[in-house]
Amino acid sequence: MTGDTGTNAGPGSGPVRGRGILEVPGIRLGHADESSPSRLTGLSVVLPPPGSTVGVDVRGGGPATRETDVIAPGTHSYGADAIVLTGGSALGLSAVGGVVDTLAEAGLGFPAPGLSETVVPIVPAAAIYDLGRGDGTVAPPTPAEGALAARAALSEAAVEVRGCLGAGTGARSGFQSLRSGLGSFAIRLPGGVTVAALVAANSLGTIGTPAGGLWLDPLLRSLHLDLPSVHDLPAAPVPDPETAAKNTTIAVVATDARLDPAQVTRMASGAHAGIARAVQPSHTLYDGDTVFGISTGSRTLPSDFGAADRELVSITAAAADALSLAILDAHAAAVPVDAEWRQPSALSEIAPDFTSAFTKL
Repeated sequence: MTGDTGTNAGPGSGPVRGRGILEVPGIRLGHADESSPSRLTGLSVVLPPPGSTVGVDVRGGGPATRETDVIAPGTHSYGADAIVLTGGSALGLSAVGGVVDTLAEAGLGFPAPGLSETVVPIVPAAAIYDLGRGDGTVAPPTPAEGALAARAALSEAAVEVRGCLGAGTGARSGFQSLRSGLGSFAIRLPGGVTVAALVAANSLGTIGTPAGGLWLDPLLRSLHLDLPSVHDLPAAPVPDPETAAKNTTIAVVATDARLDPAQVTRMASGAHAGIARAVQPSHTLYDGDTVFGISTGSRTLPSDFGAADRELVSITAAAADALSLAILDAHAAAVPVDAEWRQPSALSEIAPDFTSAFTKL
């Protein structure tokens, strides 16, 4: 089913790299980070439009998360004022405090009962493990950087959606053998609905097969993407205690379709298939794989029950496709650096023809 989102596309439908998650109208994004030989970390703040519904699905064995319970179906269902993807493992979650304070100053949050002019921002978050990347110093994102990223998102200024920035600044994959980053991709369905993903791809697993190709080759072919072949991805090294517990893929999938909390949670759940297709192994004991879902609600589902169910299946399948492509995008957009930075190779150094063609999509 997942490949059909592109194969049967009508005019204007199919995969769209473009502005990634910002292809969903109303979504805002801001980053704060440091990218230097001494420190590689950051965070990204996603602001849903007011009235959006949200959900989350946590699958990895080692998650570092905040306020995921409050957006589960059956809870208050207020939604979320922002969703944060951050570096720094559990230490990086403290940066969310800066996001909360900034949103509260802007008047964004749940109205505090009985307290006029007081709001409580609801900000779920998840973190990747990038501690020590750089010179080995433990320097996770700070509340000040959280505030900076939130202000950037609130400003609605033009912002990059991919590369070694934000939550993906220090990302690596394949037992830390390949440089990664932040990636984003969208899928437009034949009926006009847009589904998109933003990911900080920092997986234990590798995007490359033992033969040196891509696990995602079948998906790329099914979407009729004319790209050069990849043959020379390095084999993943044997994991050791120094590399095996420094991982996690965290993502936001968003759509302009109107979904209720259970449906948007189903979209987030289904999107995990996109991680499993893009990297192997996935969802390991050492990954904290977490996917948030956002429905902005500007497009209603069909009124007929059966047609609405079919559309929901297509949306969920597209979320998996978009997340798979976003993970590949995170690697394609990773920037090579000098040896003094002590970073692994980037995909653009190993497969330049493929990377060049992919980034032009």
